[in-house]
Amino acid sequence: MSVRVLLWPVLVCVVTLLVELPASWLVPGRAVSGSLWQGQAEQVGDVGPLSWQWQPWRQQAQIRLGYQGQDWLAQLSGWPWRWRADVEALEAAPSVALAYRLAGHWQGRVAVNGVWRQCVGAEGRLQVNDLALVSPWSLDLGQGWLEMRCASDWRLQGGLALQGQHQLDLDADLLARRARVGFEVQPDAALTPLLRGAQWLGPDAAKGERQLRW
Repeated sequence: MSVRVLLWPVLVCVVTLLVELPASWLVPGRAVSGSLWQGQAEQVGDVGPLSWQWQPWRQQAQIRLGYQGQDWLAQLSGWPWRWRADVEALEAAPSVALAYRLAGHWQGRVAVNGVWRQCVGAEGRLQVNDLALVSPWSLDLGQGWLEMRCASDWRLQGGLALQGQHQLDLDADLLARRARVGFEVQPDAALTPLLRGAQWLGPDAAKGERQLRW
């Protein structure tokens, strides 16, 4: 009996296991069902509900998830060579209850094109006009936006401003896992005592910046 004949049933068994592999074996979450290739979960970490569809033979993947009262759609195609990734803000929808709760309707889409691990182009913007913290306390945050920039690195940039109150700027290097947050506040802004309490802002300062790593 040849080695090829012996390996054939093993190969069939492996492929069958992969096709029918339960998502609950690999996805840590609550109420996980379906398979690795197509399934859903009530909650995974801070997001949920969550559904996904992965077709590696077509180089396509799609994830739809709920986060902070809104649905989001992420799509990836062409990976790992010439690929495109899209993130789109959808409609308001019920999502997992968290210790903190943000309100505000994000809109827009961000698209990123790349080759292997390199980001070669990005377009679009995500923005919100009425962002606010509603739990555990109430705080108006104002207008916000996020964009991807591709140069020699993966850079996420954004801003948050409320007229007469505060202005924040974000510049994050995703591959280096570091970010700079710059901020300027008015003395009577609701955000001022929070920044001073966190020691991000001196007792007499009105502006500053913070370097973050993760």
